[in-house]
Amino acid sequence: MTGPKPFPRFWMMVKLSAVCAAIFFLSGCIQDNMVLNIKPDGSGTIEETVLMGNSFIEMMQGLTKGMSEQGGEDKGKAEGAKPKSDESVITEMMEKAKTNAKDFGEGVKFVSAKPAKTQTASGYTAVYSFQDISKVTLSQNPGKKSPGESKKEDAEAVKNDTIRFAFKKGAVSQLSVMMPPPKTEEKKDRKDEAEKKKEAEDPNALEMMKSMFKDMKVSIVLNMMGDIVNTNATYRTGKRVTLIDMDFGKLVNDMPLLKKINEAQPQSVEEMKAMVKGVEGLKLEFNNPVTIDFK
Repeated sequence: MTGPKPFPRFWMMVKLSAVCAAIFFLSGCIQDNMVLNIKPDGSGTIEETVLMGNSFIEMMQGLTKGMSEQGGEDKGKAEGAKPKSDESVITEMMEKAKTNAKDFGEGVKFVSAKPAKTQTASGYTAVYSFQDISKVTLSQNPGKKSPGESKKEDAEAVKNDTIRFAFKKGAVSQLSVMMPPPKTEEKKDRKDEAEKKKEAEDPNALEMMKSMFKDMKVSIVLNMMGDIVNTNATYRTGKRVTLIDMDFGKLVNDMPLLKKINEAQPQSVEEMKAMVKGVEGLKLEFNNPVTIDFK
């Protein structure tokens, strides 16, 4: 899990409220929308728009301001804890975007970044280029895109959220998209399950989860820069294929589902996808691999 440096009081509230299911997605405050433009020769670009809810940015500003005021008695602390402004948070995100190219795989290069804004969120749009789509990897978890210190990611969690590609160039080129493998079922402790079920019924935890998930969005779209000859993709519109389009604002009023998520505490996007399969309005690709023949 990646994200802002934890503040003890905040994380204590989160733990007491039993909303671990939302934490792996940085409290559900991030929107991460990716479009891959892929040419028949295997080259292309990645356009990624990352947004954070304005309410979360305001919370970060309040926390850093509180730290600054608390450290006012110590001049050294005060100088090291300056409150963040909207601009500084976005600037920090854009600076991190420059170093994110390596996370997309070998040979991917940063091209540009510019601020992006909606009525409810702020962030950036970054463009990256690649020469070989087969070397590109995509993480479905946007937590690393947030401002703050990055932590070492769990190898198993990364594996469970990574999309990979294979490519065969020809008169009709073929792109294969390998979705993450399903997680192996582990033995569950009855006592632990009973405690989780009790926590899942906690109305305070559910209300906090509703608040956290309402702005969370993730989408990954392939824009084929050529004519699609054949594909087994579930969601195709013209030259565009949607691999994932999850708008959790559609889930917050489904109380039984929220209880299920809160109890299960999914640790990857793939686990979350399996739980919300069949929910109206969500596009989730379950074919594996997805193949696209285009020219």
